Amino acid sequence: MMKAVLLGCLLGLLWGSPVQADIPLQANFDNSKFQGLWYIVAAASDDNDFLAMKDNMKMPITFVTSLANGDLSVKTVYPGPDGRCQKIDATFTKGAVPGQFSNPGMGQEDISVLNSDYKHYAILRIKMNKGGVQRVMMQLYCRSPELFAEGAQRMQMLAPKLNLNPSQGAIFAKSDECNKALTK
Repeated sequence: MMKAVLLGCLLGLLWGSPVQADIPLQANFDNSKFQGLWYIVAAASDDNDFLAMKDNMKMPITFVTSLANGDLSVKTVYPGPDGRCQKIDATFTKGAVPGQFSNPGMGQEDISVLNSDYKHYAILRIKMNKGGVQRVMMQLYCRSPELFAEGAQRMQMLAPKLNLNPSQGAIFAKSDECNKALTK
């Protein structure tokens, strides 16, 4: 009887623990292979702003350029709620290890490439500080606007390790509205 009670307590602690598992980054991350055009096909987050908008969001498009110092230039466009194309130019500053970056200007303390085959998909984890509260987002980048099955499966396997569940995720609707805005 005592074993059952202890096991139940341990499982309860593990299940309810807000501590995120340490997930290794993409082995041998290569900036030059990561650069190019990506579609952000899906995302999951515990951020309240994302959760409020996720069902109405359309697919963002991102163009990544590797810079000589190891940083990444990231240009993203997406259809805003008013129908206009929103454009964000950002620099992901290289971190201590390959595949880890930050963008302090946007409150993104840790942007990590968790997994990628470079040709079809990449999974990114973004840790943010919003109003003193730590939030996490996982994004599925694909080289085409189609959901890449292997990338989606890996994202599903990683989500629980980040304390994210299916209700916190979304697959974005395709949109051609902003394709040209990325090159302007």
